[in-house]
Formats: sequence, structure tokens, C-alpha cells
Amino acid sequence: MKPFENEEFNIDFKWRDLVKRNFGIVSLLLAVLLVACQPDSAPVTRPEKPESLMSPITGTPVEKEEPKPVIMAMINNHPAARPQSGLQLADVVVEILAEGEITRFAAFYYNRLNGVIGPVRSVRDYYLELADGAGAVVAHAGGSPSALNRIREEKKPAIDGVHQDEKHFFRVDFRKPPHNLYARLEELSRVAKQRDYPDYSGKPAYQFSGEAVTRGGKAAGKVRLIYHKLYEAGYQYDPAKQQYVRYTEGEMQTDRETGEPITMQNVLVIFAKHKVLDYVGHRSVDITGQGKGYLLQQGKAVPIEWKYRDGWIVPYRDGKECTLLPGKTWVNVLPETGEVLLQ
Repeated sequence: MKPFENEEFNIDFKWRDLVKRNFGIVSLLLAVLLVACQPDSAPVTRPEKPESLMSPITGTPVEKEEPKPVIMAMINNHPAARPQSGLQLADVVVEILAEGEITRFAAFYYNRLNGVIGPVRSVRDYYLELADGAGAVVAHAGGSPSALNRIREEKKPAIDGVHQDEKHFFRVDFRKPPHNLYARLEELSRVAKQRDYPDYSGKPAYQFSGEAVTRGGKAAGKVRLIYHKLYEAGYQYDPAKQQYVRYTEGEMQTDRETGEPITMQNVLVIFAKHKVLDYVGHRSVDITGQGKGYLLQQGKAVPIEWKYRDGWIVPYRDGKECTLLPGKTWVNVLPETGEVLLQ
């Protein structure tokens, strides 16, 4: 018999040769069948990372919100108005002398627009300079003739608690006029929206950093600010909580609603030109220029130059803008005859 003449053997050989030559095709077909037989599965999606938003006023994290206005409320600082309500809710507070050698606060609210504030008092021209830059809605109780004229003629966004907008404010019975006018931030915000007053542009008021620029500065654990021989303010640093505590006339300043002390992370003290205009004691205060001052952070103070920029009083050092610590800022505008005592 000749080799491979056996029919059975020849058939087996041919089959093996066919498999060998077509192994790649068979493997591919098996792979396709295995994939096709797998159960359907939804594509894997990874949860989106929450967007990190920072407040343009305080540099602290905030939740994404609808556009809203900045409200600048004029808060009374007469002895009969203390303790005030809502100053601890403010993001930035600017303190300037009014008449009678007593200061008045321009309290800026943006991060939180709910809560009681007051007593609300009248506005002056130099406070309007602060409101202009931020496009703030001014909450006030009347004002000097020149300030009210500016509001009318320039059609500034404002809510006046003693004239046409009295219904949006309320009086309390535990204080005597004119120290008993209060407002709710929710209502002021609602009125601003209803009147289509502008929302804040979102432009950062300051630059922020987690590190203080006052390292190596002069000790400022205790600070006295002499506005006038009849009025003194101050701050004391709390190293445990890493914040300054506010004092007025030697007494710790607290919030009437909560009883908690008024605190902040940054204190900016500047000197500006003051001029008495009339027998009533109305002043002009130059806050749109520049000058000298101090920046206080973490119990230390460094000398700075200040400039008015977009409505905000901004500190500079060696020609560069000073960064602020994330948190609240109080700005004290002293006359050039004022004193700053650091301990």
C-alpha cells in the first residue's frame, strides 16, 4: 500500500490541516460570539467633581447661586444703638466718622442675604463712593441733602427707610428713635430684584491667600484706634481662633441677635483727609485717593499704602497689592490726625 492511501487516514489528515490553516479565523469568530453573548451594560460614568467657587468679596468657598446684588447698609454706631444687629453677617465693613465725633458703618452683604440688620441710619456722600464701585444697593434712612440729591439725580439703586420705602423696614420698641429702625436682608434683596437693580458683577474685590502678608511685622495682638479724643475703637487678636475681636470704647462689641463677639480675619486701617463742611458737622472724606495705613493679620501689622479701586479700599506694599486672608475684612478710615497704637 502506498503511503496515505488509507481513506480514513487521509480524511483525518485533511481535517487537521484545515483546522490548522483556519485557526486564526476560528479564534476570531469565537471572540465575536463571546462578546455578543455578554449581557448589555450601561457605559460607566464618573461623577462630576463639584465646581469650586470662591466668594469675590471674602475669598471663602460658596455654593453656586443665582446672580444677586451687593447690599450696602448704613448701620448706626451711636451708644444708644449698641449692640447692633447683623454686623457679624457682613462680608466687609467700612467705618468712617459722621457727625458728633461718632462713626457710622457701611456694611456690605453678599455671601449671606438673610437676617436682621440695624439700627439703620442715614447716608453721606463719601459712603456713596464706596457703593458706586461695587454697584451696591444702598439701604439707608434718609441722608445728608447732597447725598440724597445724588441718589435722585444719578438714579442710584437705593432703598430709603424713612421716605418712600418705609414699608420695607420696621421699628422696634426696645429702642428710641432714631435708633430703632431695622431691616431684614431677605426683604431688601427681594425689593432689589423686584426693581431690577443690578446684580454684583462678580469681580473680585481683593486678592486672597491662605498665608498672611504680615509675617515679620510689628506685634499687633492688641490695637487701639483713636479717631478723635471723644471716640476710640480697637481690636484684640485671638490666636486660638485666628481672628480679631472688635472693641468699641473699650468694650467687646457683640451681635445683639446672637450675643456672639464681632470677629474678622483682616483689619485695614487707613488715614484719609477729613474736612468739616458746616455747623452741623457734615464732613467730606477723601476715600477716592490714596494714602498710608496699616494691614493687620494674625496678630501682626505692616505699614501699607492704600488706593481706591473700583469702590474698594485696597492695600499695597512695595507697589504690589497685598493679599488678604480668606474671610471678613473691616476697614477703619481715620482722619490724618488719628492715632494707631499697637501692642
